[in-house]
Amino acid sequence: MAENPLQRQQRLQQTKPEERMTPYQQLYGLRENPFPSLALFTQSVDDPRRNGTIYDASFRQSEERRFFDLFVQPPAGDKRLELGFIRVDPQAGGRGNGKSAFLHHIMMRINSQEWGDWASPADDPDLFSLAVHILPEPRRQKKFWQFICLIFETLANNKIRQDITVQIKSAVLLSLLTEDQISKLVTLPADDFRESLLSSEKFLQLLKDQGVTYEAFQEELGRQIRAISPTYVDEDFIELFTTAGGNLESLWIEIKEYSDYRWRNDGIRWFLNGLIPILIVAGYKHIFVLLDEFEKIYIYQNNRERDEFLDALRQYFYERDSVAVSRQYISTVLTIHPSIDRFLASNWQRVGLDYLAPLKPGQIEQRSVTLGASTLERLTRLLVPYLDYFRIGDDHEGTIYPFETDALEPALNAARLYPRGALWYAHAIIQKAAGEDINPPISRKFVEDFVQSGQKPPVEEEDIIFELPSSATDLQAPST
Repeated sequence: MAENPLQRQQRLQQTKPEERMTPYQQLYGLRENPFPSLALFTQSVDDPRRNGTIYDASFRQSEERRFFDLFVQPPAGDKRLELGFIRVDPQAGGRGNGKSAFLHHIMMRINSQEWGDWASPADDPDLFSLAVHILPEPRRQKKFWQFICLIFETLANNKIRQDITVQIKSAVLLSLLTEDQISKLVTLPADDFRESLLSSEKFLQLLKDQGVTYEAFQEELGRQIRAISPTYVDEDFIELFTTAGGNLESLWIEIKEYSDYRWRNDGIRWFLNGLIPILIVAGYKHIFVLLDEFEKIYIYQNNRERDEFLDALRQYFYERDSVAVSRQYISTVLTIHPSIDRFLASNWQRVGLDYLAPLKPGQIEQRSVTLGASTLERLTRLLVPYLDYFRIGDDHEGTIYPFETDALEPALNAARLYPRGALWYAHAIIQKAAGEDINPPISRKFVEDFVQSGQKPPVEEEDIIFELPSSATDLQAPST
């Protein structure tokens, strides 16, 4: 007889999962397999092995310093670059070298202003900037307005949206409250005050307690944004934002439903003359658009679409009158595949971007952060934070245990010293060892036997993007 679905649901809710000790726990002191089975960066997943939570800051420290010197605070006092590149050293191969994880970490450092002793002075207000890590989808952002829409979507779905809301509301409150009111509010616990700004109900109560109406808050919010640039500020967008109460997430819920026609006509203006003035009022000095895997846009465009996209990038971000351009507010950093720059060159030059950021050998390097090739030592060190994150105790913290000291070298060499491949081998080898109840330390011989068995990391579609049929990958195809 079939079980009543209500009874089944009741049973499922009342039954506690059986707690079992796994081989990872019993043998190796690990909560679970610490390495990702698929080492593809995906910011939206909860898995710390894939969303950037686990990161070895020392692995790309020199490259991070290079980024800081080019785009954040040039050491000689020069202007920061407004357009540049993240590239992979040709000797380091192509995909799987951690470009996305690197960009994610750069975004986190920019948004938290965590630059340590690199910054001088450490409290330089120009360091209070905003970064957004853009991950395009194949065939979805062929037009520039679609790219702008993705920037909005990414900001609205990132935790930074809450920081923007907190900053913008704080800026408005400073204008509405007396010094005595402000002095009392700043003594509140930071987390409690932040929550009162993020919660609609609590924010209304906060305003009421201070004798401020919500309408007065909305009016002052609009006034401050319009004051940034009365000539260029987009009135329609500001009206939408003030109606949303200065909440970026609420604004996105509204505008994401708008038609393609409206985004095509208004989206770019919303960004340059709407969102940018809002960020300025919030106190942000600059925005970094970190465009990851640019080839996912470029490779699916025909020649005319490439020209139109790149021309729009030049005009709207760097030339046409707007709040953003007048303040030189945007830095765009493109990550590009080692082989794509030569295909990109003709379109890049034709639309005039070569004057902003030359692609010629000997010149592109001056505007690039080049991710160097890994070494056995660096790649072994990269694996340690994954192990430490999942350790039950701290007896072996900072080591490669449960592996012998040099046990993983054959696997790292088989991965050609690519981080993605190295993580796959580490996952597969410790999984096999746990399945066979191999006591620690896992030996070099065990690793060698696994490598010689012929098992290899799976090939992802992204890895063969330049081996697709010519109709999809002819980068010099004529317009259609």
